[in-house]
Amino acid sequence: MEQDSEFLLLNTINDLSQTRTGISQRDLSKAINMSLGMTNVLIKRLSQKGFILIQKVSPRNVTYILTPDGMNELAHRTYRYLKRTIKNVVEYKEAIVGLAKAAKKRGFARIGLLGQSDIEFIIEYAAGAAGLEYCRYQAESDIPQDSFVFVSENLTFKDQGSTASAIHLGGVLSGA
Repeated sequence: MEQDSEFLLLNTINDLSQTRTGISQRDLSKAINMSLGMTNVLIKRLSQKGFILIQKVSPRNVTYILTPDGMNELAHRTYRYLKRTIKNVVEYKEAIVGLAKAAKKRGFARIGLLGQSDIEFIIEYAAGAAGLEYCRYQAESDIPQDSFVFVSENLTFKDQGSTASAIHLGGVLSGA
């Protein structure tokens, strides 16, 4: 998913203004990991929209402050971001629960996760919903034959046995 640069900049200005009195364009550029030129374009755009104020601290230094409209915009964008995230988590849960139930029908005794994943809690929930034991594996050699395994989206998996007993989370998360 592409990061919303305006949201990122608004959020960064808000965060930095909580701890600092002066925020430079260079500070913002580093914090959002964008070029100084792109940061300048975004600052001008947000200023024209009335979301930030540019205040001169000295003849050579300026700082950036969110306006009330900027705070409202940040709140709205945060809400939309959370709403999309929750929708995605629900979709992932439904897909993973469906895979877990199908694994139970195919005779697997447990559901496992190879590696670490931010959505481990969903896999553990799916195992319980399907009436299967949940296990976490650190290495492929640890996986028993009767396990259906979700491979962390952070790993590559070289399944030596049947590929029908493992699924890569990257594919589940991307909808593939």
